[in-house]
Amino acid sequence: VLPYVGQDGFDSYHEMSPWGQDILKAGKSLGIGGYGRLVNDTVKHFERVEKTAASVFNTDTVSGVRIDYKGWQTANDTIDLKTTLRIFSEDRYTKAELNVSKAVDGICTGIVKFDSIPLIQKEGIHWAYIATYGTQTLVNDADKLGMAVFYKLSEVKEVKEGAYDHLVVFNPATTYSYYFLGAWEQELGGLKNEADFTAYLEGLLQKLDTKGTLN
Repeated sequence: VLPYVGQDGFDSYHEMSPWGQDILKAGKSLGIGGYGRLVNDTVKHFERVEKTAASVFNTDTVSGVRIDYKGWQTANDTIDLKTTLRIFSEDRYTKAELNVSKAVDGICTGIVKFDSIPLIQKEGIHWAYIATYGTQTLVNDADKLGMAVFYKLSEVKEVKEGAYDHLVVFNPATTYSYYFLGAWEQELGGLKNEADFTAYLEGLLQKLDTKGTLN
């Protein structure tokens, strides 16, 4: 796919192609489940990194990517970050695991913010989620998409509004783990309304509170 994406214009990957399409306009946001560092109310991405390397792995039930960032500079800190993202053959969610060389404040994830789409929040016993649902795709003005981030309550400092995102800001630590997902109504077996979407999220939250993991 990569040699063909975006080669005939910036927005071409948002249009239907044989390989599919990107339906989400992320802009300057973290998209869904992306990560960065909140510094003085600004989310710092990866503009200043000494070296980045990535590798892909696949099994019968899991596929993923490992990303190694060397020398990520934000504020007055330079750290190394190792990220593992896993997707599962029978589920919508992605598991994200982050390991940093030094604990710093402000490590965050989130969901891209649209003015007309309200934030949904729910806390369980040990876990919680933020989510959005509505017409927030580039497909058409009626197309519905739900997005969510699940996080462990003990690992999070706050949930707050950023300039472009609904943010989940973690406590300073050297390891982080969370889940994120998108549920598009046009996917195979797609969830067709907000009630079905929130019921799906409730099931995942109960599983996390009971087992501590989704996989």
